Amino acid sequence: MVDLRALIFVPALVGSTLLGFLFLLHAASYYLSVLEGTAAGAKEIPWQSEALTDNFLKVFYLAWLIGLWAGPAYLIGRAVGPSEPWLKFVIPLLVMWALYPVSQLTSLSASTAWMPLNADVFARLVQKPAVTAGFFALTVPVYAVFGLAFKWAFLTKGEYPLLFVGMPLLAVSMLLYARLLGRLAFALLFTKDLLRRRKKKPRPEPVRRARVEEAEEPAALAPQPSDLQPISTPDGELVGYNVLIADDDPPRPPRKRVKAQIADDGLPEPPPAHEPPAPAHRLERARTWADEDEDALPYEMKAAEGKEPEKATRPSEVLKPRADEVALLDRHDAPKAPKQVWSGELFVFLGQPGTVYAILVLTALGLLAGMMVRVARTFDPTAGE
Repeated sequence: MVDLRALIFVPALVGSTLLGFLFLLHAASYYLSVLEGTAAGAKEIPWQSEALTDNFLKVFYLAWLIGLWAGPAYLIGRAVGPSEPWLKFVIPLLVMWALYPVSQLTSLSASTAWMPLNADVFARLVQKPAVTAGFFALTVPVYAVFGLAFKWAFLTKGEYPLLFVGMPLLAVSMLLYARLLGRLAFALLFTKDLLRRRKKKPRPEPVRRARVEEAEEPAALAPQPSDLQPISTPDGELVGYNVLIADDDPPRPPRKRVKAQIADDGLPEPPPAHEPPAPAHRLERARTWADEDEDALPYEMKAAEGKEPEKATRPSEVLKPRADEVALLDRHDAPKAPKQVWSGELFVFLGQPGTVYAILVLTALGLLAGMMVRVARTFDPTAGE
């Protein structure tokens, strides 16, 4: 008898893989949007539409941070599982609850997002003991709801009503955890970096004075062109010019100053100092003009015609900044240290249209992926009767 379960199992397995990866793409994008927006101090999440291909690397980024702790914890829970089956599921959740926030905070503050641990995070958490204790206390129920919803959505065989209840809870708990972790990161932003070492200025090296040695004999000068053999040409022998060096050449005598002299015989000689100057009409008669001078009238400077002079810009218009430039310098929207870290305003973001849309998208994709997982588990030929 032919087993037809494989004909249904293979398409269901492929569909669950594709839909599951699509669910993870959107989940990683929405999770990081809430986390980064809250860590920057935003009261409302600035939801922005992104291309689906831009979220491809985010899945592997979160898989690296989560698998760093959940992987070994799952192996430990699986080793203890035969005696206590519930520990196989609880141990990974406890390890993630205690250690994953440290890796995520390190990734947000490090020079590279792929760094999982940094001692500076522990130093900052110690400076805010009450805030740190409040975060771990608030995330206990969030982790409990997340674990239960994940079990109902993907680890339960059959029982479709649990899928429709667990998937919305899974989406809400995931975004709420990102909100709380982002708030913790924002509070740690106003702590001091205790492990940073001040760089010491290097001491200047002592100046070593070179000893003045006795001057050696000057090196022989290069041969001059006149010392070389001339070149024979049809016009005669050619010899190059010698290269003159300023240090060795004797100083040249100063040149005589050239004085301008008037070579116009038509002009009268200047009168002696004791005689009065000649009248102007006598100078005009004695002046002669060259052949190139066609116009005897002098040139005059006139204003440009048909163009009005430009008005000078007032200094006040240049120095007065615009409103947008003043807003950049004002910094009234700069984040400030929160007076109360854990308050009811953290849950207001759940009512934003962008948050509601994200929950609906995650719920729809999760329901499709969960149905395919249930069909694949039902018709799995290797599961037995």
